[in-house]
Formats: sequence, C-alpha cells, structure tokens
Amino acid sequence: MDSNQSREGLLPVGTMLNGGKYRIDQYLSSGGFGNTHVATDTAFDEKVAIKELFIKGVCGRMDDSTSISISLTENQRTFEAQQNKFRKEARRLRKLSNPHIVGVHNLFDENGTSYYVMDFINGENLSARVRRTRRPLSEADLMLIVPQVLDAL
Repeated sequence: MDSNQSREGLLPVGTMLNGGKYRIDQYLSSGGFGNTHVATDTAFDEKVAIKELFIKGVCGRMDDSTSISISLTENQRTFEAQQNKFRKEARRLRKLSNPHIVGVHNLFDENGTSYYVMDFINGENLSARVRRTRRPLSEADLMLIVPQVLDAL
C-alpha cells in the first residue's frame, strides 16, 4: 500500500475529482480543517494543489475511501459552518492578485465536502526549512523573504 494511502483520512492516490478533471497524486500536508494534496489537472497535464475540507475529529471516510462522513449528528452544524468559511476563504484568495500569494483556480463540492484548487508551488515551506536547519533564518535570508511577505500583505 502506498504510504499516502495508509494515512488515516486522506484521499487515496489516483482518486479522480471534479468529473475526472483532477487526479490525486500525493499527500502534501494537513491542518486542523483540511488536507492538501498534489494533483494533476488532467486537461492541461499540470500539477496543482487541492485543499479538501476535512475537520479532524469531526470527519471520517466512508467505505469508498473518498466520501466524507460526519462522526456525530451534533457535529453536522459545525461542519456546515466551517464549510461556509472554507468556501469564503477560497473566494477571497481568488480575488487577490499578487505574485507572492498562491492563486486559486477552482472551487467545487464533491464527496460530501468542499475542495479548492490552487497553484502548486514546488519547494519547502518556511517552517519546514527552520525545522530542517534547526537555526533561525539569517539576515540575508530575511532580507529576501520579508519584502515578499510585506508585498503580499
């Protein structure tokens, strides 16, 4: 079994989404409210990132490995509120136009949850870099990064 498939709650590699438009290729990261996967836009043969609303402790996978189930009936309201916030987040990000903010290209509901499709940026995120190097960023690194962050803000 692929190591990505063995992670609880993740979409299996090869899963097709949005009528076959996107194919899940690998797991990228997770947070409290979602999982992000690397996928292929099959129409353009391009890598994209797809964020899926999947709330830890509230959501689970059904037997088909793709559909979302809500753990308890009382969690349904929580899920729906977070789903509305998730959709708003995608819409807000889409309206932003800046080379230092990832672009959002699609938003859709499927498998009992919501997804949005973003640019895939290949590289290491800042927190991973700090963990890997086990030291703070150098002044030279900060002089490169801070202006980009400020421009995005």
